[in-house]
Amino acid sequence: MSSQHIQMSAWTTTDTDLSNPHNLSKSTNRNKTVSNDSGMTDDNQNHSNDQNNKRWTLSEYCSSLSPLFYGLLLGALIAGLGLAIITTFWLTSSNENASTTEGWSITGATNYARYIHTASVLTNGKVLVAGGYGSSAYLNSIELYDPSTGVWTATGSMNYAREWHTASMLKNGKVLVVGGVGSSGYLNSAELYDPSTGVWTVTGATNYARYLHTAAVLTNGKVLVAGGYIGRGFLNSSELYDPSTEAWTSTGNMNYARYFHTASILTNGKVLVAGGFSSGVYLNSTELYDPSTGVWTSTGNMNSARYIHTASVLTNGKVLVAGGYNGSAYLNSTEVYDPSTGVWTTTASMNYARYFHTASVLTNGKVLVAAGLNSSGYLNSSELYEP
Repeated sequence: MSSQHIQMSAWTTTDTDLSNPHNLSKSTNRNKTVSNDSGMTDDNQNHSNDQNNKRWTLSEYCSSLSPLFYGLLLGALIAGLGLAIITTFWLTSSNENASTTEGWSITGATNYARYIHTASVLTNGKVLVAGGYGSSAYLNSIELYDPSTGVWTATGSMNYAREWHTASMLKNGKVLVVGGVGSSGYLNSAELYDPSTGVWTVTGATNYARYLHTAAVLTNGKVLVAGGYIGRGFLNSSELYDPSTEAWTSTGNMNYARYFHTASILTNGKVLVAGGFSSGVYLNSTELYDPSTGVWTSTGNMNSARYIHTASVLTNGKVLVAGGYNGSAYLNSTEVYDPSTGVWTTTASMNYARYFHTASVLTNGKVLVAAGLNSSGYLNSSELYEP
């Protein structure tokens, strides 16, 4: 279905470099790839792909990060060792033609250095950071960031220390943490954080222990957990958490087992899962979950196999996938999925190849991609995509 369409768009950038994380990836030496990336560029080659009117532009450099890398990647916050932990990016412009002010500023440091944690924006505007790894140990410590003061405050600890878990904001304002890995191995435990009390409560366990999975809050309020890894194999199973009963129910299996994939809630309520890795193969396959039937249906393949990429739902309802790794090279390629046709269209390449980065859709509709890793090392560059 994906007939190598080319869409004109572009990226603009920023720069910074970092240093080695804990057990970076168990899969960087995998040797099979499903599809080649025709527009792929390794390393941090700078491209001037200002094709027509869509582009990526470089933004200001992030603050000096070094081992802060994973916090930015996996929590949208920067968790670091001995340095300030969160950096704040701002973007102001009075109109399209006016000069733009961009920059990063250091804010308060977390109480514990950590990475491979999660970060959730609560309904009161505070940010909850949970778990991860630090000081040679899995963490169950939790802290809250108050944007009005820039201060981090410790709150109730989780019942289980964990990393590589997921955290989902439920419609009732609580935070659901699921799975991951800890000192006892792969976890099927799940727990709820209540912001009104600061207490974590154990809730129903998943049917399968898993980590490197995805979790998506459906429009009906249930949480869909899909894929992942449990040591003896990759998972294609998916299950639903019902906050009203605190129980997990198995739902349809994906057509492909996968981990390090992405999951995006479309405007029609369906969930788009894209890419990932399974049994020695980097995947370009994508599939849709229909909550009304519990069935997964294959949709158009991406033009490039990739994992540890990002997926962002744009304001027009399309999905932008950026970067990743395909087994032979780090990717700067990006593509857009159109739910109305099921087709992936190649769009402008980023200025820098990267994986393990983050992507955020800004209120002006642009997409901010930050940091990551490529063959040159850890990155502090960030860039903006204008649809």
